[in-house]
Amino acid sequence: MTVNKTNSTKRGIPGSVGLANLGNSCYMNCILQCLVHVEPLTNYILSSKKKEQKEEEEEEEEEEEEEEEEGEPSSLSSSFTKDINRTNPLGSGGKVAEAYASLIKAIWSGQHTFLSPQALKNTIATFAPQFQNTRQHDAQEFLSFLIDGLHEDLNRVSFSSSSSSSLSLSLSSSSSPTVTIIHDAKSIRGKGGKDPNNGGGGDDTLLACKTWAHHLLRNDSIIVDHFQGMQRTSLTCPRCKNQSIKFDVYSSISLTLKGRTDGRPICLYSCLQNFTGEEQLDDCNAWYCSNCKVNVNAIKCVKLWTVPNILVLHLNRFTFRSSKRRGGGMLQSKIEDVVDFPVDHLNMEPFVHGPKATSSNNDDGSGGSLNAAPIYKLVGIVEHSGETADSGHYTATVRNSRDCRFYKCNDSQIGDATDNLKGSGVYLLFYKRENKGECKWGGMDRIMMLGGGKKGTGGSAASSSSSYQPSPSILDSEGFTMVVGKKKKKKSVVLL
Repeated sequence: MTVNKTNSTKRGIPGSVGLANLGNSCYMNCILQCLVHVEPLTNYILSSKKKEQKEEEEEEEEEEEEEEEEGEPSSLSSSFTKDINRTNPLGSGGKVAEAYASLIKAIWSGQHTFLSPQALKNTIATFAPQFQNTRQHDAQEFLSFLIDGLHEDLNRVSFSSSSSSSLSLSLSSSSSPTVTIIHDAKSIRGKGGKDPNNGGGGDDTLLACKTWAHHLLRNDSIIVDHFQGMQRTSLTCPRCKNQSIKFDVYSSISLTLKGRTDGRPICLYSCLQNFTGEEQLDDCNAWYCSNCKVNVNAIKCVKLWTVPNILVLHLNRFTFRSSKRRGGGMLQSKIEDVVDFPVDHLNMEPFVHGPKATSSNNDDGSGGSLNAAPIYKLVGIVEHSGETADSGHYTATVRNSRDCRFYKCNDSQIGDATDNLKGSGVYLLFYKRENKGECKWGGMDRIMMLGGGKKGTGGSAASSSSSYQPSPSILDSEGFTMVVGKKKKKKSVVLL
């Protein structure tokens, strides 16, 4: 896959390269600029000469060795090329991943001040016709497509056979054994749950492990490793206190903004508290309580069970309301308030209700346990100016992962960012876990290795997932099932 290069004569800063606007393509450019500096993904795609040609470098002259110390990527890594899945029916046969990797390689080469991402845009448009035109699009929607596309193209899971009553999947990575599970439903049966507000109830941990294991049967990629977490959603009947729960996988968190009338900035921590707080469903969203046998205005509560190494926060600035002037059509408006967010040391620990994450290796290679607390530093910002998400203009501010300086990216223009990063148009925030010891799957890898929290069982996540037999079950229309009732015995719980 080739990259359309511009006639740039002077040497650029590796990683800080402008991207040509191809006709309202700023929505794409700003997302690419942020992902360029997501180190786990970029390091996975690229390999350095120093790393892959260590023996040859030792024989090179001193001047050449100094050039290698800059760490400029020379080729695509063997891990990336090995993981490209050309048979995944949900992917592009590796074309999107290869086009993206080709652009990333050019950006980090240090040979360009700006580039044209035309080849990548054309490839994406082939598989997502909505991006084929020159209209403006929502940057958050493009991010979702690109992340999903990279995941499917780099999915280590290969299909060996499939039918309505059986599913056989092979995890192709060398560290994961083959898993074969025969079942008729997508559900997993387990025990009743406990409230995990104390840091993770034992039964909830078991259910979370089973849900994640089921997810891994179809999904295993660099995106799953670093971009995905799990959230726990509960519905509680206000009459009988029966509670139903389910776990869901996410790759970004959408936070609703509530405009302030006093002109003060909105605090990001307040948005997170609102996201993880309780809300009572209205009549339009009433939930059927299987115990009371009626629809009730249930209490809904979402808790973050795990948080990934790369945390993407979507600040939903756009609201919709019915307009009589438009015959009852929906009218979109934008909240322009400034959001106050940490540049360094975003502490997500108060919002994580699952098991705490640890990494498996210390910096000294001793193999001990290093705390990988959910503390984050800012990597990139996507800003929007205009009235609607699919109009106006997008720009990005990114922290170069090499020199750690912030750069303002306005399509082909790159410059030093101002001291004030907190404008009224901040739309997406990209954070990276601060600790040197990254944790896989948001910390679920360690729990899965211990067999859902039971010490001494050993084995990998895949082998843990094959130790139980899923069975058919009945779920409500929302995918929930009853967990516990007031003054009643615990009942079986079923999770998707």
